[in-house]
Amino acid sequence: GLIQSTAHWILPKRPFKHQERDYLLYKFNRFQACRFGMAGIVTDVNTGDGHRLSDDTLRLLENVAASADKVGATSAIEALRRQVKHGHDEAQNMRDFVAEGGSLSGLVKKHCEIWAGL
Repeated sequence: GLIQSTAHWILPKRPFKHQERDYLLYKFNRFQACRFGMAGIVTDVNTGDGHRLSDDTLRLLENVAASADKVGATSAIEALRRQVKHGHDEAQNMRDFVAEGGSLSGLVKKHCEIWAGL
């Protein structure tokens, strides 16, 4: 739902004009998201301002809300919004699992079950 809604919002509006420099912070922002989850700080390449990933995600969800309605993805967007607002964060869940004595293979198994809907 998020991908469909984002595409529906971006394609006609083209709110961003991509430039080569857009990729300068990609590795840093990706590290922040992978290591710290929604608490990570992502940097805007145009302004240099840092924002919590959760704030950027909520802003994106707000921007795509009208498109979500048009593509039938409102419930998916609302579910994501609730997860972000309530601090549901897979990065933290993984750290907690390992801190409680979980093994890497156990972590992989747990996530395979989540992705499989078990």
